[in-house]
Formats: sequence, structure tokens, C-alpha cells
Amino acid sequence: MLCALLVIGAVAVAAIAIPRADSDAAAPDASGTSLATTPLWSPRRLPGPFVDPVNAAHERAAAFAYQVALDAQVARFANACFVVERGSTLLAAHNADVPLLPASTQKLLTAAAALSTLGPDFRFETKVEATSDGPTLDRLWFVGSGDPVIRTAEYMDEGVSTPLEALADAIVAKGIRRIGTVVGDDGRYDLMRFLPSWSPTYRIDYDVGPVGALEVTESIALVNGKPVMADDPAIYAAAELTRLLRARGVSVGDPTRGIAPDGAATVASVTSQPLRTIVRWMLLTSNNTTAEMLVKELGMQSRGAGTTAAGVAVVQASLRDLGVVLDGQTMVDGSGLDRQNRLTCRILVDVVNLGARPGLKVLRDTLPGAGNATPDGKVHAKGGYLTDVTGLAGIVDRDTPLRFAFLANGGVPKNANVDLNAFTVVLNTYQPPTPVPDAVIPSP
Repeated sequence: MLCALLVIGAVAVAAIAIPRADSDAAAPDASGTSLATTPLWSPRRLPGPFVDPVNAAHERAAAFAYQVALDAQVARFANACFVVERGSTLLAAHNADVPLLPASTQKLLTAAAALSTLGPDFRFETKVEATSDGPTLDRLWFVGSGDPVIRTAEYMDEGVSTPLEALADAIVAKGIRRIGTVVGDDGRYDLMRFLPSWSPTYRIDYDVGPVGALEVTESIALVNGKPVMADDPAIYAAAELTRLLRARGVSVGDPTRGIAPDGAATVASVTSQPLRTIVRWMLLTSNNTTAEMLVKELGMQSRGAGTTAAGVAVVQASLRDLGVVLDGQTMVDGSGLDRQNRLTCRILVDVVNLGARPGLKVLRDTLPGAGNATPDGKVHAKGGYLTDVTGLAGIVDRDTPLRFAFLANGGVPKNANVDLNAFTVVLNTYQPPTPVPDAVIPSP
């Protein structure tokens, strides 16, 4: 059929634009050398209208082979979905709208909502307050702002953490030498430390710390080389600040918890790194406590309620405002720990796509490299893993990036990275076919 079209096309252009009898003859140049010429509407030129169907057929063939290869990669799982896009073209998809457990890929939704709602330059400011001046204070309130990355020196992540030592130094610089008690104030958020629907193993295995508005090192410390989790984040934070102040020569009584009274004045403060830095670290380390604190902060900032439920509602509203259709989505927390969460691969790809917008480019910039999944290091994505759940969503960095999402539930081996690596290797194999040019057909 294509050959017949080409013949008809060649006859048609010949009928309307046959060149003069001497136009196919060689024309001499200035030196007398003969040069071959072919007019634009020559019967020997294959124009675009006849080339385009050929190129489209090649692209369909390449996409079909790609689809088959990806289908083979996910066939081992009980339930799986994937979506791969190139520009505005859907290259391959499988169960794109089937809701599945997302595990930590859900953190992409929390990150996008936080960046769009709070802004990439947002910083947490954590204060200490008092109701009097002078070198002696009856009480010093340590007021939590929701900063998830306050650390002491031995647990610092360089370039990310907010140093508690800086706050202790600032207090000493104010001339304060005696404090009756440091009072931990985490009243900004509710007192729900762990969601009741979470597995108890998350706490036992230190997958997430007790969530509160005032956190120091996620309320987890090493004691004799073993992690120990504090029951009350506010008391633990006040105790850590007390320890640092005592080391600096300040006399301080035992820590307590409470709410700073109205009218208390700021004595000193410490400011976090920009939110873009914290979000990138959260995605890179898949830090669950940070994701849960960001959700509560979104609830506080937008709805005046520092609760998980309020924050989840803000995440959903923010994504809808950004044009993401959330059909099939169930969101219970911000980290993806809850096994009631559900996402579709189409939603995940749409969230990844937000990183292409000028105002949300930082979301693309926060995606970590996907380990050693591909030797060229072109895959940048957020992974996720729970028991019998794995996933990955992000981009393959090339001239025209591929944006993708992959989720698998059931049949996931304990070493899920093996399957993720295999999937990303195949993911990276797509090569668009070389287009047939609008070119002159050689003479016999």
C-alpha cells in the first residue's frame, strides 16, 4: 500500500511540476564542473507527506518493542503498574489507573505540596522564650517550630541539619548564666506521635520517630551503641538543650514540658536550611519523620491545625490546584508507611511532571540518583519499599527526558533492589528511531 502511495505521489508531483527538458542535466559551475540539480517538486524527491507515515510506523514499532520489554519485567509481580512518557507522548503503560500501595514514592506528593505551599526558600525558625531579662531566668521555653532536622553535633548531616549547639551558643551570648528549667513546648502540633494504623514494627525498627513539633535528632539517641527512642519528644529536646547549656557553664535545673505563655519574648533563635535542601535530603534518605512533620506543618500553615489529617487534606488540595487528577488515590500519611495508602502510576507521573514547571523546578532538582540502577547515572527517582511492596518514580535524563512511575505489590522479593535495577535498565533502553528525512530519492 505504501509503495502504491509513493508511486501515485510521484506521478502527481510530476504532473504539476515537470522541470524543463534541461533541468535534470548537469549544470556547470564557475569552473566548468557539472553539478547535479533536483528541483524541490521533482518526481525523484520524497516529500514530507509521504515520509511522515513511514516515521510514524517506525515510532510505533519502537514503542511496541519497548512495551513488550517492560511488560516482561513486571510479569513476575502479582499486581503492578507502570507509565512511561516522552515529552507529550505516552510510550508505554500497564494498569496505569489501578490503585496500588505506593510505599515511599508517596513522599513525592508531600514534597510537591510542601514546595508549592510553603515555597522552596521557606525556613523553620526555632526559638527560646522567657518572661524576664537578666542573667537568671526562672524558665526558658524551648518552642518547637516543626523543624525536622535539628541535630546535635554527633548526629549532624552536613549542609542539612540545624545545629542545636548554635542555639545554646546564642543563649550564652545573651549573658544568661542560670536557668531554673528548660521547658519543651511542642504545642504547635497535636500529640499523636504514631498513627494507630501503622504497624508496631515501625517503632520497634526505628523506621519513624515520635512525631512532634519539637524534635531533636528525631528523639533517637545511641546509648552504648544501641538506638534508644524517647517517649516524649519535647522532654527529650529540652534535655538535650539543658545538656549543652550545662557544658557551656550555665546552671540549669531538670527539663520539663509546657506551653510558653502569651507575652513571652524571644531570647534567641536558630534557623534551618531552606526547604528545598530539607526536601532533597528527605527524598534521598527517605526520612519518614521528616515527611510526617512536613504534613503537620502544612496543616498548621494552611488550616490552623497541626494534625496529620489536616496536612493530608492540604496535600490533596494543593495537588488538585496544580492540575493533578487524584482519581484512585487514598492518602493516610505523608511518608507512605501506612498500608492503607493507594496511588496510581498515572498520578505519580503527573506529580513528577510538576518538576517541569518554572515555579516547581526544584522538585525535579530534589530527585536523587537511583543508586547504581544504570551505569550512565541518568535515572533520577524516588524509590519506595515496604514488605511485598516496591516502587520507583522519576525521570531518565536525556535530550528528551523520559518520565516514569512503577509500582509493584505482591511477589516482591526481600531484595527488591534487584527488580528495581532490572526495571530501570530496561527503562533506559528506549531509543527513538532515526527519522527518514524528506530527501531526494537517488537516481538509478
